[in-house]
Amino acid sequence: MKRGGCGPPLFFIRDGKAAASVPGWIKGLSLRNKLVLTILVCLVLPSFVSMNVSSLLTRDAVRAQVTESSQEAMRIVNQYVAGQIKNMVYIMNFVQFDEDLQLSIRELGKLGDSASPGDVLTYRNVISKRLDTVINSLGHYYVTVLLPNKQYVASYTTFAFDPTSFFQKPWFPDLDKVAGYNIKWVGAEPNYDQALLGKPYLLTSAKPLRTNSATYGYVVVSLEMDAIQELFDLYKANESMVIIDREGRILVDKDYSTVGQIFPYHDQLPQDNGVSFQKVQGEEYIVLSDSITPEWRLVSMSPYKKAAQKINSFRQTEFYIHLLFLILFAVILMYMVRTLTKPIAKLVQTVVRIESGQLSERSNLSGNDEVGRLGYVFDRMIERIQEMLAENRREQELKRKAELAMLQAQINPHFLFNVLNSIRLKIMMKGDKDNAELISSLSSLLRMTINRNNEFITLHEECGILEHYVRLLNSRHGDRVLLQIQAASDTLLMEVPRFVLQPLIENAYIHGLKSKSGEITISSRRLEDGRLQIVIRDNGVGMSHERLEQLLAHLEQTTGKPSATESGALSGIGIHNVFERLRLIYGINFDYMIESWPDQGTQIVLRFPGKAGKAEQDV
Repeated sequence: MKRGGCGPPLFFIRDGKAAASVPGWIKGLSLRNKLVLTILVCLVLPSFVSMNVSSLLTRDAVRAQVTESSQEAMRIVNQYVAGQIKNMVYIMNFVQFDEDLQLSIRELGKLGDSASPGDVLTYRNVISKRLDTVINSLGHYYVTVLLPNKQYVASYTTFAFDPTSFFQKPWFPDLDKVAGYNIKWVGAEPNYDQALLGKPYLLTSAKPLRTNSATYGYVVVSLEMDAIQELFDLYKANESMVIIDREGRILVDKDYSTVGQIFPYHDQLPQDNGVSFQKVQGEEYIVLSDSITPEWRLVSMSPYKKAAQKINSFRQTEFYIHLLFLILFAVILMYMVRTLTKPIAKLVQTVVRIESGQLSERSNLSGNDEVGRLGYVFDRMIERIQEMLAENRREQELKRKAELAMLQAQINPHFLFNVLNSIRLKIMMKGDKDNAELISSLSSLLRMTINRNNEFITLHEECGILEHYVRLLNSRHGDRVLLQIQAASDTLLMEVPRFVLQPLIENAYIHGLKSKSGEITISSRRLEDGRLQIVIRDNGVGMSHERLEQLLAHLEQTTGKPSATESGALSGIGIHNVFERLRLIYGINFDYMIESWPDQGTQIVLRFPGKAGKAEQDV
């Protein structure tokens, strides 16, 4: 059975016949209506399926998103509260470890009942000024330093409150049980600063002052709850955030009336600073708990339904907006389908008429859309086909004429070679052997130039061509160029590309010897990796290091050729062509090296695979 998505209707084979699995009214629709119906189904159906599936799958996602939002708010509050607690710890540690304070506190603690008021006042002023430098930079903190001899120093007014009454507090004896430098987290303590009207509680902690396990005093630090309560007030009426102690008593709440009471859901709080969902009077709440000190915990309770309402409302609004645009898109798409199918039908009719042989038929469609460009390109294609047919006929005629010309041209080279040989024989008969050898060299060189049957020749034949070339070169210019060939015997029958060395000899004569007398040496040997190495060296003027670097840079340019207008060795057209030809033939198996020394000459080294010649293969 052949299946498809939102495409053509399904078909299956039944009793050897194709039976459609779609109702008859669909089969009766036109192609345009079938396309519109398919588009509507493919657009609308996924939206409704997505809505139903989303309602089943988004519950956990919404729960996670709401939880994350609540945890983010919890982190913000926790950071602020932790900062306040950190300041309290800093103040207590400052009192304990500051050397100036330690000295003054100990001296004040040593004073007896007979001590003069001046001494007491002096030590108190030193301690108070030292405390003010810390407290003023941190905020509204109330610090009390208590000494065993009933002396004290307070950072607040003590007209209506005696700080020594801290010794009578039920929690004070526990200070001596605090180990090491640990802190006693007292909790909500009744306000002892009468200047703070309407604020019945202060958040309090205390710490014994010890040295070498001996207690020489106590420090009590309290914090106003206003800033923390204002942060809690950001939550709505049916949401709550409190600070509780280990027993579950409320220490800080936005309502002072609940301070000191037991938090009603203390037993249901999540452990290990986690999150849980609790039913409260039939409504589900998100409960978060986070430790801020070893004794205090920050607790948050938010109604889940209300927190998720915004997310669900947003998702519904998003779905309706998506559906609205989907309908609008479907309407526009239906219009575009109707607009596009009309010229397509016209194009189909044109194709049918062209198929019948009417090549002059055209669709004449125009426009900037795909269908218009398709009609334009189709018409151009038919015109090109007609032009190609006419061109093909012309090429066939030219081909026949070229074949006749080739038959005639084959006579001319042979005639030319025969005439040159006749001239050479007549000159030899007259005893002029030098000119006879020149004509022989010219004939051989001309024959090898015209003969294109083989792309590769043996190194021995290539060297013979070079000898003929140098002989003609000496005859033309009058200067004697000595060509020395030092080819290893095992390389003479290796095949090389035809005329691969002649441009290098020409380059050495023109640019190396400056068209004057000199010596050019060609040597060859077989390398250990089986490749052929050919070295061409002249004893000409050579090049400086800078000019050699420029030449090598030109030769490395695989796209384009060096400019023929440049002077000196940088022209290098012949070298460039040879290297490009060897690169095309051998690829990465070809490499070269060029060395040059001023007034000593230039050396070019070629390395490439040497193809075995026929004679070498027969051995």
